[in-house]
Amino acid sequence: MRKSLLTALVLAPALSFAAGSAIITLEMPVGARQLGMGEAGAALADDPTAMYYNPAGLAFGPLADEWRMSYPVESKNAPFFTSMAARSKDGFFSKSELWAGTANGIQKFDGEQWVDYHSITLQGNAKVRDAVKVYVGTEHGLDEYVRQVKKFNDIKTADDEKHVVEVKMPWNLIVKDTITAVLYESRTEKLWVGTPKSLYRFDGKAWKNYDSELGKHRITALESQGASIWIGTEDGLFVYRNGQFEQKGKVLPSQKIRALVWSENRKELYVAVEGAGIARLIPKKSVNDKDRWSLFNQEDGIMDLSPTALAIDSSGHVWAAHNGGLSHFTLRKWEQVQFADNRVNDISVDQRGGIWIATDKGVWRHLPDYATASGRKAELERGAAEEEGSTKSEDEWVHYHSGNGLSTNKVWAVLPQGNDVWFSTANGMEQFKDADYQITAFYEKLLPILNIPDLYHLYAGMTIPLNDWGTLGFFVNFVSFGSTVASGDVDADDLVAYNSSEIVGGFSYGTRFPNDWGLGLSIKFFYSDLSSGAAAGQEEATTFGYAFDIGILKKNLLVDKLNFALVLANIGPSVYYVDKTIEDPIPLTWRLGLSYELLSLADYKWTIVADYNREVVYDDDKGNPEPFYISCWKSIANPERGGDGLEAAKNSLMQGVFNVGTEFVYANTIALRAGYLYDQTGKRNEVDLGFGFMLSDVLQFDFATIKDVGDNDGVRDGQMRFGMLFKF
Repeated sequence: MRKSLLTALVLAPALSFAAGSAIITLEMPVGARQLGMGEAGAALADDPTAMYYNPAGLAFGPLADEWRMSYPVESKNAPFFTSMAARSKDGFFSKSELWAGTANGIQKFDGEQWVDYHSITLQGNAKVRDAVKVYVGTEHGLDEYVRQVKKFNDIKTADDEKHVVEVKMPWNLIVKDTITAVLYESRTEKLWVGTPKSLYRFDGKAWKNYDSELGKHRITALESQGASIWIGTEDGLFVYRNGQFEQKGKVLPSQKIRALVWSENRKELYVAVEGAGIARLIPKKSVNDKDRWSLFNQEDGIMDLSPTALAIDSSGHVWAAHNGGLSHFTLRKWEQVQFADNRVNDISVDQRGGIWIATDKGVWRHLPDYATASGRKAELERGAAEEEGSTKSEDEWVHYHSGNGLSTNKVWAVLPQGNDVWFSTANGMEQFKDADYQITAFYEKLLPILNIPDLYHLYAGMTIPLNDWGTLGFFVNFVSFGSTVASGDVDADDLVAYNSSEIVGGFSYGTRFPNDWGLGLSIKFFYSDLSSGAAAGQEEATTFGYAFDIGILKKNLLVDKLNFALVLANIGPSVYYVDKTIEDPIPLTWRLGLSYELLSLADYKWTIVADYNREVVYDDDKGNPEPFYISCWKSIANPERGGDGLEAAKNSLMQGVFNVGTEFVYANTIALRAGYLYDQTGKRNEVDLGFGFMLSDVLQFDFATIKDVGDNDGVRDGQMRFGMLFKF
């Protein structure tokens, strides 16, 4: 039998990854993003490729559900973040956003960072003054507005202005007061903002002030109803429709409006009226029709006459927050939920039907039984049971506080956004980030100088968050080594081609411990088919086995955003292909990693990473592989090149692979990457380049390539890698 040149060319460079060991697919790095950064990823470990680099990454967001302090600011006596409005992902290519009213203007969270400005790109010969004029919507005081914008953008001279392409307009250029209400109207994509004196609207390009149309009022609440905007003030209720304002509810015993909520199912508006209770309005449907009002007070079952917040749940039930608890309107009657020795500050409803209640002692999530499919059926049955005086409910209550997620117990306001939840607390703005399911796919054509289509590497992985239990992941890693050409049994000129390949599959799990420590485990099963002896009537060169990885990840080591990783990969027994007496070790490897977020601004994020990979395979005096608990240290103490003292330490260090890289992300949309790999043993000296496109919050594409910069044969020169990440 004779092998083709093809097999030799394929296996030789591949074996350089795991010299002296078998199952090289265990050491084939994955992910176009990481491969564009010099193949470093142990401390980054924030996407499904963490199952290869460091399974401890599955313990942290965005792979795992995570509580995070998003914007720290002391707010113990009064809320700094006074109100919130969210835009959830409403399309495949859309991104989620959050607007937060504060004690001194507006802040916006763009999905990655908080920004206090709106960016405008200058078109043609437009000047800063032209952009400011459009943004502020008036010429009154324009010179002062231009001065402030130039100062904000550090534009000091006319020459500076010539080079300006993007102008940052401060959100508080127009709205400087405490924000009392915020509403994002998704139908028209307009932002409505209320202050103690005025009502404003931002349409994505310009601000408009409504003092001349509405007058000066303290805006207390905003709510949308189709093309109409309802405005609650301390001087009454108003509706904005077709460019006109109209006052409503003059019949109410008090004109101090505290909260508003619209029921789309029942076409009703509920109004929290200071000192009077909760009013219900059924708006007139035609010019000749009349508004129909009704008022609920303590005689009807509400807790008191001063409700502070309102919400409508998925079944159309009305919830009202009071200082001492909740009032719940089942559409048949009012019920009360008492919060003893506590104060309720806000209430909101998530897309799954859960009721979030912000209090001075943490936040509760209440899932009524009628919010589930089985519960809705039970609710119908309870309708008859209530008439007989016997009811049974199996509601779910979960309490979050400083001991299980929040940094403090005092929560001023709460707002769900998709599966995430935002909290205005005494320590600032906090977020519960509900992790998405993530799927990644990766492809690279190996050794492009050969231009052979069946030399390739594939990887696919999926992560599944398990709430408080961590994250579970599944993966498969496949390498096709191409064809082996061998002579037949009868005729030496009768050549037969056999494919050689390896596949590794398994699962990973990561969980988090206090003080930003994460622990991860991967269990892998592999099958290797080299088929080198099949054509000559010999046994097939195949083997099957298992291995596992264990890794740790420490976030914020010594300083914020500095991460440290340590992994021992490919722990498992040796394998054999044909002869049981000839065992080959699998590539047991120590992996050490660091990553640091060097720059984190609204539009820019710059991260640097570094890994060190050291294979630790060691044979005993008889040439048999030592078990992992001996090899893991003995190979380091006894490098292949030998030596004594410092020379031995240097030789041991240089026996490993050095990986360094960097990633620069602009506007959470475009990523540029570069890296360097040095492998003295494998004779690799390479520069990696890559880029990525984040098309939305859910879809990302990555590309990377290799450039050999050493004096070696450069068999990987020009090798291209492609990757995709999908979240759902």
